[in-house]
Amino acid sequence: MTTERKAPTCVDRRTTIKWLAATMVAANTGCSSSTKFLGDEIPAAPNAEKALLGVAATPSNVGYGTDPDLINPVVPWPRTMTDAQLRTAATTCDMILPADDQSPAASAVGVPDFIDEWVSAPYEQQQHDRELILGGLEWLEQQSQSHFGTTFSSANGNQAAELLDSIAYPDTAAAGNDKLIEFFRRFRYLTVGAYYSTEAGIKDIGYIGNVPISGDYPGPSTEAMAHLAGVLDELGLSLPS
Repeated sequence: MTTERKAPTCVDRRTTIKWLAATMVAANTGCSSSTKFLGDEIPAAPNAEKALLGVAATPSNVGYGTDPDLINPVVPWPRTMTDAQLRTAATTCDMILPADDQSPAASAVGVPDFIDEWVSAPYEQQQHDRELILGGLEWLEQQSQSHFGTTFSSANGNQAAELLDSIAYPDTAAAGNDKLIEFFRRFRYLTVGAYYSTEAGIKDIGYIGNVPISGDYPGPSTEAMAHLAGVLDELGLSLPS
């Protein structure tokens, strides 16, 4: 028996825009906007009759322009993901960063809203990621309903983990799943980037910012670096050399 997870926490748009700005530079690294990721194994943008998660609204082409008001920011584009897409995104986020005895799950701090903000933004990088992420979420939904007879957001932990594990590790993923592996890599990168831009994420890594010190900056503490390395290791990532 499966139970639909409760709706993820909603976050105001000003907050998600701050996360977007904080994540944008790092998330752009290593991703060529000229690469077309979608293939047969990830469904292309579906029509209304075939989309199990519904069809996201058409994104606006209105961005900040060349002179945004950084003191009183207004987001000029609408969010576009459907409720079903957000629920699937929330389940995926929480499989990547679940709650523990110290920190809340990714959906509890509004990371799905950040994903929605990201794929709805009218910029080249975000629109490139939009096809990849929305197609990947639809694939998860298709696979969950086909294999388990339930929506991905209602799948139990073992079922969700089985689907994500099949695309999370390049060395063990089935041949021909390169595009799905890239979807999960990108989604994970954005999830982690957003989460550790939140107050809960900053607290989780032990960051103590904006505190005056005397003398030269000593760098992160050994404990903080060890904790960060452990979190990244659990996600299959590593600290840069």
